[in-house]
Amino acid sequence: MDKEKVGKFYDVVWTEYIPEYEASEKHWEIFFSEEEVQEKTVLDAGCGTGIFSIIFANKGARHVTGIDISEGSLQTAQTLKEKFELTNTEFQKQDMLALPFPEASFDIVWAWGTVHHTTDPFKAIAELIRVLKPSGSILLAVYKRTKLTFIHEIIRKTLLRTPKKTWKILAKILGFFLAPVIFLFKKREKSRKGEKLEELIIDWYFVPIRHYYKPEEISTFLEERGFEVEKYLPASGRFDSTSNFIFKARKGSGQASPPSQTGTP
Repeated sequence: MDKEKVGKFYDVVWTEYIPEYEASEKHWEIFFSEEEVQEKTVLDAGCGTGIFSIIFANKGARHVTGIDISEGSLQTAQTLKEKFELTNTEFQKQDMLALPFPEASFDIVWAWGTVHHTTDPFKAIAELIRVLKPSGSILLAVYKRTKLTFIHEIIRKTLLRTPKKTWKILAKILGFFLAPVIFLFKKREKSRKGEKLEELIIDWYFVPIRHYYKPEEISTFLEERGFEVEKYLPASGRFDSTSNFIFKARKGSGQASPPSQTGTP
């Protein structure tokens, strides 16, 4: 099954590549504050290495549940939990399309770069909304569809046909040639730092499932279900064509003014 391929892919990626804590923490602070998460229950949906679960836990969340379909990723996350000696965090192997949690289980749902790797992203978002408490907040980071997306997909689907044992080498080669391009032509600094270029290339071009959306598709889906967007980051990467756009939205809340680094969809 496709989701099993994704799980096996991240068994490799998130056991060898772990984002830096401080860099991830600075990215987290764009969207949340310590005051906002005090004594809250958090779902880190598609937690990967668990880096954001650890950050939420260290910032004062009452309990953090990290889920992923990749056993290798969950092993990495458990190692991080033990390193930070956390007692308010747990990690589970779960499918985002069929969450085992009751409705209204969590105050905060964090889904950074994950729903677009499922077989049905909108079903995944609907499940995340189902387990969110009234007035709770959800963060979604989703790959942006641009005029260059089709080129990206041609490259990805071509590279997926190569033997898996060559992927790391190919990523290093691509990184060598792309590094000067990024240096000379990047539009902005990457908002989430801590990953090497070759790590990003593995995630860009070798992941088995990758969906793309326009920001208005996601914002409309949320608004139709009673959510209001509190924060919006139009692009998180150096180029629009390799970026996530990010929404933080709350159900039944008043409209908040976006911070200086955000805009409106």
